[in-house]
Amino acid sequence: MLKKHERLTRTEFETYFKQGKRFHGDHITMIYLPYPTFHAAVVVSKKVSKKAVVRNTLRRRVYAMLYIKKQKGVTGIWIALIKPGLLSLTKQQAKTQTENLVERVVKTA
Repeated sequence: MLKKHERLTRTEFETYFKQGKRFHGDHITMIYLPYPTFHAAVVVSKKVSKKAVVRNTLRRRVYAMLYIKKQKGVTGIWIALIKPGLLSLTKQQAKTQTENLVERVVKTA
């Protein structure tokens, strides 16, 4: 999990959500904006699952993947929007899909 100062507040989220560049994957949409430090947010709506336990599990998994990228020196504003299809994947498949999308964003940024 990211530290509190590395996560986006509601006002920051609204601002960057409108300004960021979108990258669409099969099960995740990533919004990226260049920034000198690392900040992130993960959104899992009730359309993905009605159960908070399931939504929080998906949220923690994506935060963990973003944390690994942060450790490798990646910076910027990252917002991950989880689509309902991610729930049907295994943990390893979801990790692979997320990593591929993040790598695609890093290469184009």
